[in-house]
Amino acid sequence: ANLADHEFPMKPWRDEGLPGWARLNFFELAVLTALPWLVGVLMSYLFASTYHDMPVSVWLVALALFAVCLWHARHEPGTHHWHSVLPISCMAGVAVSCILGLVAYRNFYSIYWLYHDSHAYANVLPSEPAAGYLDAGKLVFAEEAHIDARRGMGFKDGSTYCVAPVVDAATSSVQFWAAGVNCCSRGKFECDDAWDEKAHAGLVLRQHSWHPQYALAVKQAAAAFGLATAKNPIFVEWVVDPEKVEMNYWMLGNGILIGSCLISLVISALVNVVLLRFTAPPEAQAFATRP
Repeated sequence: ANLADHEFPMKPWRDEGLPGWARLNFFELAVLTALPWLVGVLMSYLFASTYHDMPVSVWLVALALFAVCLWHARHEPGTHHWHSVLPISCMAGVAVSCILGLVAYRNFYSIYWLYHDSHAYANVLPSEPAAGYLDAGKLVFAEEAHIDARRGMGFKDGSTYCVAPVVDAATSSVQFWAAGVNCCSRGKFECDDAWDEKAHAGLVLRQHSWHPQYALAVKQAAAAFGLATAKNPIFVEWVVDPEKVEMNYWMLGNGILIGSCLISLVISALVNVVLLRFTAPPEAQAFATRP
């Protein structure tokens, strides 16, 4: 009779018959691959949706999952071998998803929530005092607002930190400055959407994108062009649509987590095959190398 015509029920390692690794059925392999992946998907979702408001809760969930995996790792001697591989895979899924979740949050989600939770102002005149918009995250300027690229300046400090005044016909003291890195030369400012005539808005630069060299560039521009400027001006990223830029941060964070989840599904399958092979009892490894 052909060996393929026989069924080998799943038994403990101490039982007679084929080694356990050779007797894993499709369901057991699916569990070994899918469960660690689902744990990673859960943690990714929590970092995307919950971490901003309840970071402690997310870490408590991660610790609870880790504890369950450690508890399950202390399997009984008669338990199937694949049960010992599963908690290892799950712990790896928790660890990797937490690392990638932090990367996505710090680089993208935190910026999205910063602008989402801050005030937005419309029809702002560049000649208005900047002090009235200190809590702003998004500013939509009046149609007559524009960047005066001719009086822009770049401060060279490794990179070039560029600034240009945002002005209108009534501006006597510059209150708002467009800013960016490595996107200007003297009399030329090409940062972000400065090239687009439709751009009349700005995302206020906060901790994630602020550089102290911007303030030095402003002093340099003021001295070079005889400009009066506010003591504490507001620096902005000059854009056409601040809402779209805000949403881009959200989408980029999602892209990192979704991409990592898809890749981790493949890696989970490959790692489990390796773990099953190299953590198998000696008699199973002997069977695997038998011609």
